Amino acid sequence: MGKRICWVTASYFLDVDLPIAPKLMNYFSIDWKIITSENLKESDKNYILSQTDKPFELIISKGRFYSYSYYLFLKSLIISIKSQNYDWIYLDISDYFFLFPLVKKYLGNEKVTIATHNVSIPKGARLPYLAKLSMGYITRNFKHFQVFSKNQEKVLMGKIKNSKIFYCPLMLKDYGHKNERVESTQTRFLFFGNIIPYKRVDILLQSTNMLVEKGITNFRVDICGYCKPDVWTTNYQPLIKYPSYVNCDIRRIPNELVGHYFNKNDYFVMPYQDIAQSGAMTVALNYNMPIIASDLDTFTEFIIHKKNGYLFSQGNVEELANAMKWAIDKSPQDYLELKHNLQKMVDDNLATDIIVDKYIKYFQKCLN
Repeated sequence: MGKRICWVTASYFLDVDLPIAPKLMNYFSIDWKIITSENLKESDKNYILSQTDKPFELIISKGRFYSYSYYLFLKSLIISIKSQNYDWIYLDISDYFFLFPLVKKYLGNEKVTIATHNVSIPKGARLPYLAKLSMGYITRNFKHFQVFSKNQEKVLMGKIKNSKIFYCPLMLKDYGHKNERVESTQTRFLFFGNIIPYKRVDILLQSTNMLVEKGITNFRVDICGYCKPDVWTTNYQPLIKYPSYVNCDIRRIPNELVGHYFNKNDYFVMPYQDIAQSGAMTVALNYNMPIIASDLDTFTEFIIHKKNGYLFSQGNVEELANAMKWAIDKSPQDYLELKHNLQKMVDDNLATDIIVDKYIKYFQKCLN
C-alpha cells in the first residue's frame, strides 16, 4: 500500500461512494475526504459510521456554489491536496464554476479521474445550461473519466478521443431490513426519489386514474420523495383523482424508512423521460423488486422486457397503465419467477465482489 490515492466525495454523492470507497481501503492507501455542509455534517457522519469503521475526513464547505467564499474554499482544498503529493486523485463531485479549472491549474490532468454522472444532461435537470458548460470544460480538459452506465460511456466516447474511460455500474444501495417482506392482497407500486420534471410522476398518476376508471381496483401506489411544496400542489396533487389508491409521503425520506417502503411494495415504477444513471434503481435491485420503466437505454441495460421487469414507451400513459395491469394480473408463481430472473441478473452483473474487482483493476492500472 505504498502508493496513495486521494478520494474526494461530495455529500450528495455519498450514497454512491460509501458502498465502495471503504472496501477499496483494504487494497489501497486512500485518504477519503467528504465535502459536506454545516447543516448536513452530523447526518453525514452518522450515515457513514452506520456503514463502515474505515477512516474519513469531513470537510465543511463555505459559501454558496457561485460565491467568492466558495471559490476560496475550493482553492484552499485543492492546494492542500497538491501539497500531499498523492499518486492518484479521484473526484466524485460536480461544480458549475470553480472546481475543475482549479484542479486543472494545481493538479493537472495526468493523474486525476473525474466521476461523470451526467455526460448528457437530463431534460428538466437543475441549471441545465451551466451543467452543459461545466461538462464541456471537463471533457475538453481532462483525460480520465468514470461513467456509471453503458449509454453514458457511449455518449462520452462520442465527445472525446484518446481519453481513458472507466465504466463500472453503481453499487447496489442497501438501507437494511432486507427480506422483511410486508405481505398484501393488493399489488403495490412504488415511486421513490426526488420528484422533478424528467421523472414524470404525472404519467404514473394519470395511469393510476386510467386503471381505476377501467374498474381495476386491487392495487395501490406509493409516491415517496421530496418535491417543492408549491410544485407538488400545482403540478401533481390535482392529478390524484382517487386518493384512496395513492399514498403520498412527500418529503426527504429518512434512511431508516427506505427499506420499509421497498419491502411493502411489489414493483418499482420509473416513468422517466430521460436519465443518465439511476441510484434509485440500484435500491430496487438490491431489494429484488421487479421494475416497470420507460424504454431508455439506462434501463434496458438491466431490464429484460417481461423476463425480469417491464419496459414501456417513454411518455405513454396508456402503455404504463397496461404495464401495471400486466403486473396486477401476475400469478404468485409468475411473480416469483420474475424475482428469480432479476436476482440472477444482479448476481451475474452487479454483485459486490464483481464491482469491487473492477475498481481494484482500474486503480492498479492507474498506479502502475
